[in-house]
Amino acid sequence: MVGIIDETQLFYPLGTRIKIANNYGTVRYVGEVMGHMGTWLGIEWDDGMRGKHNGIVDGKRYFQTQMPTAGSFIRPGKVGPCASLEDAARERYLNYDSSNVDESLIREAQASLQASLFEVVGMDKLARKQSRFEQLSEVSVDETPVNAAGYLKDLTQLTTLNVSHTLIWNWETVASMTQQLPSLKNLNLSSNRLVLPSASQIAELEPAFRHLKHINLSSCGFTDWKDVMQTALLWPHIVSLSLQENPLSQLSEVDCKRIFTQLQELDLHRTNLMDFDQVVKLGNITTLRSLNLIENGIEEIKLPDCEPQAKLNMFVSLEKLNLLHNPIWNEAAAFNELDKLPKLNHLSKTPHLKSNFDEMVSKAVGCIAGLQFINKAKVTAGERRGAEYDIWKKYSLEWMQATQQGADALREFCRKHRTYPYLVKKYGSPADFVPGIQVKKSNLIKLFILHQATGETWEKKVPRMITVQTLQGLVMKRFRLTDVVPQLSYHDAKHPELLVPLDNNAKTLDFYSVQEQDTVLVQ
Repeated sequence: MVGIIDETQLFYPLGTRIKIANNYGTVRYVGEVMGHMGTWLGIEWDDGMRGKHNGIVDGKRYFQTQMPTAGSFIRPGKVGPCASLEDAARERYLNYDSSNVDESLIREAQASLQASLFEVVGMDKLARKQSRFEQLSEVSVDETPVNAAGYLKDLTQLTTLNVSHTLIWNWETVASMTQQLPSLKNLNLSSNRLVLPSASQIAELEPAFRHLKHINLSSCGFTDWKDVMQTALLWPHIVSLSLQENPLSQLSEVDCKRIFTQLQELDLHRTNLMDFDQVVKLGNITTLRSLNLIENGIEEIKLPDCEPQAKLNMFVSLEKLNLLHNPIWNEAAAFNELDKLPKLNHLSKTPHLKSNFDEMVSKAVGCIAGLQFINKAKVTAGERRGAEYDIWKKYSLEWMQATQQGADALREFCRKHRTYPYLVKKYGSPADFVPGIQVKKSNLIKLFILHQATGETWEKKVPRMITVQTLQGLVMKRFRLTDVVPQLSYHDAKHPELLVPLDNNAKTLDFYSVQEQDTVLVQ
């Protein structure tokens, strides 16, 4: 029995990945189980509901699982066959049957004989397939039982490799693949469970990863950020890293002299990073340009304090930030915080339930001075003008009160509304506007409606809550326009240099901040 157990332990080292039907698991124990004959494998299943226990049977602990019902015992004979990457790739792309031809013998013979000899004995078809195989630039063997490399040096043009959801379980296997693929740039290892590399393994294996640029480690079971940083020592010069769906709720500052020295893109989508204070710990990655934080449950954005007109010395290269599907409750405060980032110009965000898309865009553009794209749409000059003018009007009274209360009050105002001093320089002091907003608003406002083609002006009182579409109807009737729906825009009476297009028919004049005595232009 001891000999059988030793042989099984050699074949299934602890950490080995197995697959039975559609269920993946990790070998945590090899040996006898009290009261049961023979050798058993103790398995921790990826699906925490797949097993029966947590490694304890009849009061004795054999192994430990993270979930209370993730463990079970199986016979070694139930484990399905494994494959090398070489065989899996040939089968998937060439429908190649390795049982028919001994590939190692063919390679050995080709090294010493003329290729034409093989053509004579009927190997021309295989040669043509082999030629196409060598030309592959992308290979995907996801959801196959791959757990070894095989001979890969024929894949001289391979740049992208997908070995997600396979049975690869250690970095030695990964290194044996990458070192044979010198053109490889993109490696997808998602949904695998890899044993943490030791310091000696890192020193030995690191050269095999130096040519890689992009690594995907989504859903790889990382729960401790320290494990991520230790693993990252294998590929310190990586450009893009995905850690999506790894439950990493706590982070720590990165030693950028040892890892992430060239990291530009980091995907932390759905990683349970609910506290933005944890995200701030990544601020010393000076090369980081794109950060994905989709669906993390973030409710508030808070960055370190800095002077109102200054930028933070952190995230110094960050240009793109993705905050989609996070329940951020105070959008204006969040955008004001993000204005502290030196180079942020692309933002993706879902509106709060009490907000809507147009309001969110207006707040973001008005509060983040350098914003150029929101949800991948370019911010137009008109959108920027309208958003900035809305902010200028909305906080005008607070600005005037702060200026009258002294330097401390003004500094506190500017801390909460970082872009406002810039808007005052651009649109002037709101002093003339403030008295108008202190008086109770009338439901009706008088407008000057100018038909630009004829020069005719129509003075008309309209409700503040009238929609652009309804106003268009009145204009068409008054100026007898029948062929085309007119395009409307307006000049602010106090600031005639500002032209705001009324480009959303469903919005009201009040939404566009149209005021008494403003001029509506008809085109």
